Amino acid sequence: MIDRYKNLPLFEWTPACRLITFPPGKQVGIIRQVAAKWLGHRSSQQADAYAIQVDDEIQDRFSLLGILPDERKRLSEEFWNAVRAEIAKQRPSSRPGGSAA
Repeated sequence: MIDRYKNLPLFEWTPACRLITFPPGKQVGIIRQVAAKWLGHRSSQQADAYAIQVDDEIQDRFSLLGILPDERKRLSEEFWNAVRAEIAKQRPSSRPGGSAA
């Protein structure tokens, strides 16, 4: 009777492996570098082309790691939100006396 239960699919099932990556929105060095390069471009067209290049590289890396599309989108948005915040910090202020308040 026990032999009858040995070949049940339940005993052969293994849970799917889930890769946990370091959150791109917390990669401060890369965020600062991307923000500085973005600000260093002379035109908005060049800056936008650079942003597309960076995003393509991020998406390719996520794809190679096997991250699902929904998770890729969330991680990418987290990264770009952090880059935007860093750009706001690095951008020279238009106020007299610089960015010091």
